[in-house]
Amino acid sequence: MRITRLAIADWRNLSKAELTTDARFVILHGDNAQGKTNLLEAVWMLAALRSFRESQPRRLVKEGSRFARVEAQVVGPYDTRRLELRLLPGKRRLRVDDVAPTSLGSWFELLRAILFCPDHIRIVRGVPQERRDFLDRAIFTVSPGYLELAADYRRAVQQKAALLRTGQARPAELAPWNDRIVQLGARIALARHAMVETLRPHVLAASAEMSGPAADARTVELQLRSLGGEELGLSAVAERIEAAIARFGEEERRRGRVLVGPHRDDLQLRVEGRNAADYASQGQARTLVLALKLAELAVARSRGVAPLLLVDDLTGELDRGRMQRFLALLTAQESQVWITTTDPAFLGPLPAGEARFWRVREGQVWLEKGSQTG
Repeated sequence: MRITRLAIADWRNLSKAELTTDARFVILHGDNAQGKTNLLEAVWMLAALRSFRESQPRRLVKEGSRFARVEAQVVGPYDTRRLELRLLPGKRRLRVDDVAPTSLGSWFELLRAILFCPDHIRIVRGVPQERRDFLDRAIFTVSPGYLELAADYRRAVQQKAALLRTGQARPAELAPWNDRIVQLGARIALARHAMVETLRPHVLAASAEMSGPAADARTVELQLRSLGGEELGLSAVAERIEAAIARFGEEERRRGRVLVGPHRDDLQLRVEGRNAADYASQGQARTLVLALKLAELAVARSRGVAPLLLVDDLTGELDRGRMQRFLALLTAQESQVWITTTDPAFLGPLPAGEARFWRVREGQVWLEKGSQTG
């Protein structure tokens, strides 16, 4: 997948911007607070239909404007499509070649992306929800239909939680939601387990490569902490969830919380045998997050999917040595990469003829003269 044309109107501080490029590396550079990340956010919004910085869509619309528009020409493995997103007062409008998509799934099949931004350090440092979200996003990247499964499971947990909060929930009332949690939860647990197993060798390889010649790939470990049984199949996982619900049912009613299910899982990350959240240095934590993102990209490509990789503020995250090794890994992946940076020189040389540099200043965007062309 590649974006060969991006047009934006009234998006945050960007009144109007248009980029036309078939380059593999699209570099957006300029000083802070000029609009670089706003541009990257617009690309992510097309791929994910949500911002990575803002929960209120109306705040994405430029002040004084009625709506915001993001349009992209996307080249996929078989054809070229035009995607358009409009944020209107209180609603969102999607169009594919001027026609409303038949479903969100059909939209997500056309453009997928993997994002790295500085806040993603929380995957290592933060609460388990951050790591569950990473895993779920990695599954969604290769299987957009997983979104519906995850949404159905979340609704079941919310309905059960609402009953428990009343303090008067009877077992018969909880039973239908328990059944949903068992059946849907088992499928989620199995998908997460399979993704962890698939990601692991790619994470180890990428982490070792970025850390340099002295790195030992065995120093990084990934393990899914769950109720277990995934290696035995779907029915075994369902039985374990069902048994745990029966065991903790009284405590759930007493505490008014849903205590059993894959919404309680955690992806355990270890560096040199110790919990990465507590013991990894800042450099190790950043490297581990980037290794996870590169692994997500590698898994997607191994499944015949070629998502974009969007990288925000890369020069603020890595030293020069790790930067060069990271970019070398990106070059080998052959995906289109969008990078924001305050200093493009810090990136070092990119593959000849495969990069374009766009300067962003005060919401204006233009292609630099002498930019490497794709």
